[in-house]
Amino acid sequence: MSIEHSILAVISFQPSTGYDIKGEFEHKAAGLYWGLSYGSLYPKLKKLEEEGFIVTIESESEGRRKKLYELTAKGWEELDSWLSKNPAPPSIKDELFMKMAAWHREMDLNLLSDHIKERRKEAVELLDYIRKWKQNNTSFINDVGMLAIRYAELKLEAELQWADESILAIENDEMPAGQDPYNLGEKQLERRRMAWKKDH
Repeated sequence: MSIEHSILAVISFQPSTGYDIKGEFEHKAAGLYWGLSYGSLYPKLKKLEEEGFIVTIESESEGRRKKLYELTAKGWEELDSWLSKNPAPPSIKDELFMKMAAWHREMDLNLLSDHIKERRKEAVELLDYIRKWKQNNTSFINDVGMLAIRYAELKLEAELQWADESILAIENDEMPAGQDPYNLGEKQLERRRMAWKKDH
């Protein structure tokens, strides 16, 4: 998904200011869908306008003039073309799981438990936000969007179950058996000890 297509998607909800668009990418649940950085939003809007996908329209509200972005026919066509194509597989980038993959026996498992507890806390807050969001009588969410929100709910519920099971396994010293056919765990620790010995 390109940044440009996600911007067109947001403008398709309603004519929007740059501030409105930025808000869509920064609200609490946005990371479940967008997963992108929008620091370069205004240059992207300018590019979309120059290429004829959007136009700016003036609007007045409570005596203040606002610049809104609206899709052109070309913009709607591009959006429909993007919607029709098979989406790319999700890009998974999760620092917690990378840390867990690199965890070694000389690291304190209680520290890992703290990491997971923090993730659990975030998941609880996000799940609560989503459940309220889909019935806040303020946000525009179509019927297809509700299917996507249900996926997000199930994903977070699964994350909470995983967090609870993992914390319990660590606290009760009931860790699942790993596999190490090439004895890399022991070699990793030996390399680590050798490096420390050499540098200290």
